[in-house]
Amino acid sequence: MSPDTCNKKSLWLSEGGFSLVEMIVVMAIFMVIIIISSEAFNKIVSVSTLQTKSSESDTQGIIGLEMLRIDLEHAGYGLPWLLNFTADFDEVQASVGLMAPGIDSEQFNDIHNSTETNKTPRAIQAAASTTDGRDYIAIKSILAGMNDTVKRWTYVEGFGITSALKVWGVNNFVTNEKVITIDSRTKRLVSGTNHTPATNFFYAIPNTTPQVPPDTPVDFRPQNDLDVYVVYGVADKDTASLRAPYNRVDYFVKRPTTASDIPTRCAPGTGILYKGVMKHANGALNPPYPLLECVADMQVVFSLDTNGDGGVDAHVPENGLLGLTAKQIRDQLKEVRVYIAAHEGGKDTSFQYPSPTLVVGEYSAGRTLDLNAVVGSEYKNYRWKVYKLVVTPRNINY
Repeated sequence: MSPDTCNKKSLWLSEGGFSLVEMIVVMAIFMVIIIISSEAFNKIVSVSTLQTKSSESDTQGIIGLEMLRIDLEHAGYGLPWLLNFTADFDEVQASVGLMAPGIDSEQFNDIHNSTETNKTPRAIQAAASTTDGRDYIAIKSILAGMNDTVKRWTYVEGFGITSALKVWGVNNFVTNEKVITIDSRTKRLVSGTNHTPATNFFYAIPNTTPQVPPDTPVDFRPQNDLDVYVVYGVADKDTASLRAPYNRVDYFVKRPTTASDIPTRCAPGTGILYKGVMKHANGALNPPYPLLECVADMQVVFSLDTNGDGGVDAHVPENGLLGLTAKQIRDQLKEVRVYIAAHEGGKDTSFQYPSPTLVVGEYSAGRTLDLNAVVGSEYKNYRWKVYKLVVTPRNINY
C-alpha cells in the first residue's frame, strides 16, 4: 500500500469520531462526576440550612430572653408599698382566654392575695402548670406596659391649690394620659378620700401644653411642703380607664392550637415562649407576643435571703413566693433564675442527641425533663440546649 493510500485511510478514520464504547466510558465518567458533585452540593445545602436555622434559634433566644430579662429587672418599679384601702384591682380575666394549659392566670391577681389585708401588689409570682409542669411567670411594674407613657414620670411642685406637675421641657406627659401618684416618703398610693377603685386611684392629664404645667386634681395635691408626690405614667391617652395602678406581663410556654402558627422545624410536643401584656380595657393578655420557638420547658428558681444578712441562703422553686407578702418578697428576693429548654435548628437525622433527659434548673429546683415523654423517639435528632437567665431585680426594693 502506498503512503498516499495510508494517509487517506487515517484521515477517513479520524473523521469518523468516537466509537460507541468510548462514548459510554466518557458518559459514565461524567455521570460519576455529576453524582459526586450533586451529593456534595446537597451536603453543603443541608449543612447551610442547619446552620441558618441554628443561627435563627440563637437570635431568637437573645432577643426573647433580653425582653424577659428587662421585665424581671423592672419588677416592682412604681408599685405602691402602702394602701389606705383594701385593693380590689381585678387584673387579668381568665374568662377572656386562658393563656397556658393547666394555669389559671387569675390566681396571680392580688385580689386573691390571702397573705395581707390590704392586698398590696406583689412584684412577681410564678407557678407550675398542672398539666405539663412548665412554669408560668407574672410580673408587675409600671414599665411592664408597651407604650411610651410608661417611660414618663415627674413630681408635684408646691402644695395645695398652688401645686402643679413639674414640666421637664422634653418627654412631658400629654393630655389624657393616665397617671398614678405615689407618696415618696411612705410609698403610699395616693387616692381620693372616697376611694372607688374603678375611678379614684388615678387621673387623666388635663388639657395642657409643654409650656404650661398641668394642674393636679384636688385629691392628688400634697398637703404641706414636706410631701413629695411622684407621678408615674401607666397608660396612653387612648386607654379609657385603669384596671390597676400598674401594668402586668405574663410569660408562658404553649403549643399553638393552629398547626401553621408554629414552624415545621419544631419538634413534636414543643411550644412557643410567649409574652402577654395585660390590657386595661378588658383584662385580656391577648394577643400574646411570640418570643422563642421550639421550647420544651421553662423552669423558674428564686434565690432568697431569708435571714436578712444580705446573702442568698435559699433557692426555692416557682411556687416559693406564693405564701409571701409583698414586703417579704421585696426584702428577700435577690435573684430570679429562669431556665428554658429548646432545640437549635431543625431535625437532623444524621445527629444523635446523647441523652433522653435534660436538666432544667439548679439547686435541687426545676426538674429533669424526659425528652422522650415530651417529644417522642425523634428527640434524638434534635440539638437540645438550656438557656439560663440570672437576673437581679433592681427596682423591687427601690
